[in-house]
Amino acid sequence: MNTKVESQVTSGAGSDTYVVHGATLRCTLGGNTNRLVVLPRGIEINGSRQANIADHVGGVNIMSFGPCSRSIPPPPCIMATANLWVNGKPDVFVEDMPALLSSSINLCLCGGVISVVNDGQ
Repeated sequence: MNTKVESQVTSGAGSDTYVVHGATLRCTLGGNTNRLVVLPRGIEINGSRQANIADHVGGVNIMSFGPCSRSIPPPPCIMATANLWVNGKPDVFVEDMPALLSSSINLCLCGGVISVVNDGQ
């Protein structure tokens, strides 16, 4: 069952957008960007799977950001997130979890901050 939702949400002083499969991510310590992988689910926006705050698992949802600048020489990124994304949409649920927003962030256990560069829409 596909459920269509609005692709943009207005929040307070500005607007934010929902994140979908293929969104571009960046880590403050990583050398490369990568794409968010959202596993198949029934909620889509414009034909792309909508993400929620639980889509943070390294090697499943978020891949390596290449060389990690936490030390010299830079080791390869091991993509280690232990917690859900911060700043999801608390009143919009995607499979029982808040929807992921373009302003959401996640913290890597190696010290980097992961953010959304492009929502994928």
